[in-house]
Amino acid sequence: MLIPFSGGELGLKSKKKNVYVFGNEHLEFDSFARKVAGMLSSKINTIDAHSPDILLDSKEKELLILDVVKNIKKPMIINDISKIKTNPMTSLHDFDVGFFLKLMNGMGINKKIKIIGIPQKGNISKISKEVEAWI
Repeated sequence: MLIPFSGGELGLKSKKKNVYVFGNEHLEFDSFARKVAGMLSSKINTIDAHSPDILLDSKEKELLILDVVKNIKKPMIINDISKIKTNPMTSLHDFDVGFFLKLMNGMGINKKIKIIGIPQKGNISKISKEVEAWI
């Protein structure tokens, strides 16, 4: 009996890299990462991450994350999660990606993290090319 599978040829793993894309498509100041993700090459598998707990199911040794970073003018790479500022939590709505990554680390889930941070707005074509080069 054959079992259906997705991706590449039989016996070969897909060469596509997974990129977890965060942001709220309903909020203009937080939706730019999703717009940039839509411009990336089909060789990149973008995963809409509506909740940071999706990262727990990841099998990758390195998590690639695309998200908007407040108050930056150009894209940047963040490799050190201790540099991420988190806001005080007053409700579960404050449970953001930065807090979750620090929580994962505290729980002993040590994966290499690469966050591609982008500004809240800008030239989508230029930024998507820069992001793609970093993936």
